[in-house]
Amino acid sequence: MNEIIPRPPVNLSEDWMILIFLFALVTLAYTRRFHPARISRLWNSTWNVRILRQAIREEPNTPRANLLFNISFFLQTALVLYLAVKYLQAGPEGVRGILLYLLILGVVLLAYLLKTVGIRVVQLMSDGDFGLSEYEYNLFLINRVIGLLLFPIALFLAYSPLQISEPFVITAIVIFGVMIVYRMLRGLFNAASAGVPVFYIFFYICTLEILPLVVCMKALLLTQH
Repeated sequence: MNEIIPRPPVNLSEDWMILIFLFALVTLAYTRRFHPARISRLWNSTWNVRILRQAIREEPNTPRANLLFNISFFLQTALVLYLAVKYLQAGPEGVRGILLYLLILGVVLLAYLLKTVGIRVVQLMSDGDFGLSEYEYNLFLINRVIGLLLFPIALFLAYSPLQISEPFVITAIVIFGVMIVYRMLRGLFNAASAGVPVFYIFFYICTLEILPLVVCMKALLLTQH
């Protein structure tokens, strides 16, 4: 009877990934040192509209901390997607490692560029704000929370054996899904409470949520064999 040889542990990690985790840790350390209340306020603003609007008024006071968190979100999101693609053994032929990561990072940045441009277009076409400034702040606010939540997931996913990576991939998908749905529902509720016409609310969903998501998914599908 042939002896079954167990598959050796395989990690998804690569040396350059440590730089992304170091950047996230430096961001947290910087924020705790110079803006100690920002992390708790970030969390509270996510769930409390009153605190959210107060934070919007005070936003110019601490732009650098938010910028670091935004960058960390993009890096962490692209890393989780990269690790998921690597786990699924997908990706374009001949593109591996950091080149594949940079490709995915570019797709994520493109999706949010489309969102930002879409906000400006809607403001121009409607000749008004209609709560879009609050929507834009809320968009990046929740992104910053996602970035914090993804840090341990990305860390475990990168340095765990390949055989046990699936739960971390699923957890990351759940985090993305729950937070994006919450963001959409919150944006719709805030728009409705501000008296925004139903037509513009529908336009928000199509232009600012569905279109960038479809573009992002299409671009990622193109990376598969």
